Amino acid sequence: MSARRGGAIALLVGAQLVLAALLYSGAFEACRQLLGTLRRDIGYGVQLQHSLYLFAALALFNAIWLMSCRSRRSGLAGCCACLSLWTLYWVNLFTSMPLRSLLVVTVGVLVLALPACLLALRFRP
Repeated sequence: MSARRGGAIALLVGAQLVLAALLYSGAFEACRQLLGTLRRDIGYGVQLQHSLYLFAALALFNAIWLMSCRSRRSGLAGCCACLSLWTLYWVNLFTSMPLRSLLVVTVGVLVLALPACLLALRFRP
């Protein structure tokens, strides 16, 4: 792997992580302002803490996959795999905390799908 490709991957991963943190904190504050104090559940907090590692791993996989794929279809398959894993990780909390789970899943899906949009620009006909 060249230094240029490694730098692009690092930049993409960093951008995904920063964007996810900013979107989540902004959306959480907006929900708190609209709905009032949100319920604190220790299980949710533990899962949120562990999800930081999972999201970082998915962002890294997504960036490496998209930078090394040879076709648009291959890139979209890797992105869909990341989105599926992220959603499956949060599916257990949808029954007990639907709004907060939906918030986290939506932010993760938006941020992980962003590189796929860049992929569409990369493979323009």
